[in-house]
Amino acid sequence: MNKIQLDTNNYRIHNDKNRRIIRKSLEDLGAGRSIVVDNENFIIAGNGVYEQAQELGLKTRIVESDGTELIVVKRTDIATNDEKRKLLALVDNHSSDTSEFDMDLIFEDFDVADLEVWEFNIDDVFLDEIPDQLTQPKKDSLPSIKVTFQSIKQMNSFERELKTVLKKFEGAFYSISAGEI
Repeated sequence: MNKIQLDTNNYRIHNDKNRRIIRKSLEDLGAGRSIVVDNENFIIAGNGVYEQAQELGLKTRIVESDGTELIVVKRTDIATNDEKRKLLALVDNHSSDTSEFDMDLIFEDFDVADLEVWEFNIDDVFLDEIPDQLTQPKKDSLPSIKVTFQSIKQMNSFERELKTVLKKFEGAFYSISAGEI
């Protein structure tokens, strides 16, 4: 069996907080879900969990499937009303909220139309509503928009994503001043 390999183009960015939460969950509550690898043992889903599990020395068991059956992980040590079960349900959902998408990689691999089929709403990443001009191929005239931010974190996240979108527009630029772009 080949060694499991991390996805070199992982769409998720696991920051320090996210890694701490995953690690604490594995330490205190144990593994709560499976990860997914392809037929060459490269991780498709679960890079962050696998990294922390490896650091903790957790054993790994591969269950093969062709995708036509759902693999269920049954935790025999946890009952429905256990505090540990409640915490695992909370932390499992919370840990995904503390990572973010690497939009540069996503926009390298997918068009906006591809993302919309899966209800991956880039409007949520950027603005309440992205002007149609931003999702079209390069044009002669550049769109002009004004965005106001509620926090520096929101502005920084938007700026990362904006750089990717602006690549579609030859000569496009942006400037930030007084909390506005």
